Amino acid sequence: MSDFPFELPGVVLLEGVDAAIEADRIHAGEPWAGCEIAGLQFYDYSTEGLDGDPVRPRAGDRLVLVRAPDNEHDGNAVEVWWRNDIRLGHLPRGVAREVAPHMDAGAPLRAYVIDPGTGEAWTARALLVGPAVGDLHGKLIAHATAQALDEWRWGERLAEMRREGDSRIRAERFEKRLKLARAARLAQAVNAFSAHLPPEPIDEARLPPAGKCVELFDIAHAVGCSRSTARRLAERAGARVQVSMRGWHATSSTVVVTDELRTVLAEWASRPRRRVTVTELV
Repeated sequence: MSDFPFELPGVVLLEGVDAAIEADRIHAGEPWAGCEIAGLQFYDYSTEGLDGDPVRPRAGDRLVLVRAPDNEHDGNAVEVWWRNDIRLGHLPRGVAREVAPHMDAGAPLRAYVIDPGTGEAWTARALLVGPAVGDLHGKLIAHATAQALDEWRWGERLAEMRREGDSRIRAERFEKRLKLARAARLAQAVNAFSAHLPPEPIDEARLPPAGKCVELFDIAHAVGCSRSTARRLAERAGARVQVSMRGWHATSSTVVVTDELRTVLAEWASRPRRRVTVTELV
């Protein structure tokens, strides 16, 4: 049952219970508060009754509140009784401190069972209704209002953080697209410009001399290409690549340099460098 101060307490909405008479009063603005019943383990609560069942009230039953100013432990003590002769316990010290001065001044205060409990200490709850609980009701409203505002502020902050996070992700994604677009334009410009550059002459002294048997690695190093490209260039020039095998493994790949191979190597080395890619620019 709800103890939310902006709603009717659930127990007053039950049919056929004593607390039902308070529904209209609370709806009209009568102050109220819910609280635990303290001291259940010290008195008659959950002891064996005359019928053999545990002494335990029902939700909605009327309770009797009795001031006990002579209590040696608390001068604000308020005892809680059921059916006039069965003592259940007393109001918690903090609640009694709020209502006792008003009760002593003659302010009315009525009480009902919200929750009969399980038989254990602090499990039963009471509904307090009347002007004597006005201050406590005001504090409960202030607390609930502050809590609701805090929840609203945190909800707004979390929503703002989510929006900021989404905006940041979108901004990063947009920046990445811009970066890729800039790189694509730059690569296009570089490749277009490079395609119209005249071939750079190669220093033929770097090329292996005609008639010499060299390893493909030497050709690759001389013109700045891969070993596989050196093999393709040799085959294009008609030079036979000799592969030395040891079992299933090739130990070397050699070729006898010809004038045709030197010409092919010189042409390949003097071409514009490979096209620039977007990946290299980002």
